[in-house]
Amino acid sequence: MIPDGTIAAISTPLGEGGIGIVRLSGAAAIAIVDSFFRPSTGESLDAVPSHTLHHGFIEASGERIDEVLVSVMRAPRTYTREDVVEINCHSGFVASRAILDLSLAAGARLAERGEFTKRAYLNGRISLDQAKSVLDVVRAKTRLGLEAAIDQLGGRFSRSIEEIRDDIAIQLATIEVQIDFPDVEADSTPVLPAIGRLRARIQDLLAQADRGRLLRDGVTAAIIGRPNVGKSTLLNRLLAQERAIVTPIPGTTRDTIEEEVSFDGIPIRLIDTAGLRPPTDAVESEGVRRSEEAIARADLILLVLDRSVPLTDEDHVLLRRSWDRPAQVLLNKSDLPPRLDPSGLRDRKAVLAISSATGEGIDALVERVKHLLLHGEVLARGALLLLDTWEQNLLRRTDGFLAKSAAAIRETRSPDVIAEELRRAHRATGELQGIDLTEAVLDEVFARFCVGK
Repeated sequence: MIPDGTIAAISTPLGEGGIGIVRLSGAAAIAIVDSFFRPSTGESLDAVPSHTLHHGFIEASGERIDEVLVSVMRAPRTYTREDVVEINCHSGFVASRAILDLSLAAGARLAERGEFTKRAYLNGRISLDQAKSVLDVVRAKTRLGLEAAIDQLGGRFSRSIEEIRDDIAIQLATIEVQIDFPDVEADSTPVLPAIGRLRARIQDLLAQADRGRLLRDGVTAAIIGRPNVGKSTLLNRLLAQERAIVTPIPGTTRDTIEEEVSFDGIPIRLIDTAGLRPPTDAVESEGVRRSEEAIARADLILLVLDRSVPLTDEDHVLLRRSWDRPAQVLLNKSDLPPRLDPSGLRDRKAVLAISSATGEGIDALVERVKHLLLHGEVLARGALLLLDTWEQNLLRRTDGFLAKSAAAIRETRSPDVIAEELRRAHRATGELQGIDLTEAVLDEVFARFCVGK
């Protein structure tokens, strides 16, 4: 898969802003820009040193299009290991689009999604894992997510896979000796501990990926309860802004309200739902229906009760309900005299008292939510991996092949059977490194990128 031709794209979001950037990469990148760039010094871009910046104007048919700064970066010390030119123009659709059109007319072709990063991978500058981490950097929702993506961009996962693959090759070589020299007595059981250690390392990577999923995808938390228990006030408190309308009138919230917040690095989409009770009119009925839809797609339930009044029939219905996902019961309005009988909560563990109005207990709520999502573990940059489903499946396949090879050793199967499972594990880790991947797989990986990256 050899990169084809010189590509060009607008690498900044369209719209008004400080600058816009049109990027070109390929053997003809400098010559193409040179055809319509008029430098203030009069010096051709073909003669300028690498990694230099040049002031001038973009012209077409004698008409000045824009005043620009042009960056010239020569291969191989560039993002793609090809000649790269970046035209820094005034932001806005008209200027950047006009420069892109000139580039295409002069011989470049429009870049596909993620093609700049794809070329960086194909030209050997970065591994496949590092290429995918570029997208995680762009899409990071929190500081911790950004740190994890940068860590992975540095090649931490790639190095781990390389070490695992090399270790598999060593164990495979040990078994293949028995195949090549059948007359020599050899025992395969010493390979078992090594396979066990390999599987433990893979399980650790999968655990890191599971924690990393929280940073990449985030979770959805539905704030539920009967009307007037303080759900909207809780939403506003967690967001630190007045997002939902709050009144003493029950049933003020008739529709779901969704907003994103970060709980110490974990992106959480909060859904404030309409009060759950038998509806009194068509509008409230629709609100309850939408609340049930929100509950169905939530990863976490925050069930809010009013501690200042006795439990109602609606409260009991919600307390008896099976959620099939983590749920936290919150006794709101702890700033008011308590009238709720706690005996009605005997089947609920770790009930938390809070006051959405004053903020009492909110920090404890954040810690409780993190505990529920992480099972008591702590999110740390070095203990997270941002792996997608494809990568996790390959890790699981590798672990499965290693498990079969270990079973074959215990059952004293022939060395050929043991070796075949180890070869499969070796090939799977090779796919994780980007070795012998098909073009279809690569296209799928880079299709998620934006054009210009």
